[in-house]
Amino acid sequence: MYDLLCAGCGHRTAMMLLDDIIREKNLKEKVILALDVACCSLLIDYVDYDSIMCAHGRVLDVTKGYKEMRRENVVISYMGDGAAYSIGIEEMVHAARRNDDVFAIVINNGLYSMTGGQVAPTYVDVAYSGRENGINSSADDYYKEKGFKIEDIIGKFSIKYLARAALTDKENIDIAKKYISTALNKYVNVGGFNLVELLSPCPTNYKMTPKDTVNMINDKLSKVYQIGEFING
Repeated sequence: MYDLLCAGCGHRTAMMLLDDIIREKNLKEKVILALDVACCSLLIDYVDYDSIMCAHGRVLDVTKGYKEMRRENVVISYMGDGAAYSIGIEEMVHAARRNDDVFAIVINNGLYSMTGGQVAPTYVDVAYSGRENGINSSADDYYKEKGFKIEDIIGKFSIKYLARAALTDKENIDIAKKYISTALNKYVNVGGFNLVELLSPCPTNYKMTPKDTVNMINDKLSKVYQIGEFING
């Protein structure tokens, strides 16, 4: 299963968690999964519920439109950080500002992975030592200053839920499942804007082993991208 994905890819873990939650909540017959292009699009072959392939960065527009037509459906937006925070940032900001009925999962690996590993807005140079260009600072200080943090952009809006987890070890994966489940519950029972960002390994484009990529996320990226619930309204 998921054999089109690279070894160690976080999309595999994210989709398995989401699928478990959908089945646990008996929502399979109501779910519409809206997928962005690139690595996200590969998942359409591995789910047995209805799915929509969206234009790049337009997942939220598609899901909002579908939800207006079919209020009874559970419409899930699934996209990468490039789609969500670069080409799709306008849709993201205004959907949050309006507190639209949205349940979104954003995979943050810092890269446009399928097309060669170009950097996304969330990219942080994990090789930084604190000494380049005469900068007199520690790596910890550098990491705290960098990164595109969605909580800084939409964190003051009156949305229902905003959280970040990491798809690394068992402890963090269990947290990710909890956050996804919480966001989905709010979306189904209350509505409003709900987003879970997942720090995700991409060993192929970081040119690391899966284990080293997981360690990099736990030891370095989590210093930039704090794990936790930011809004739980």
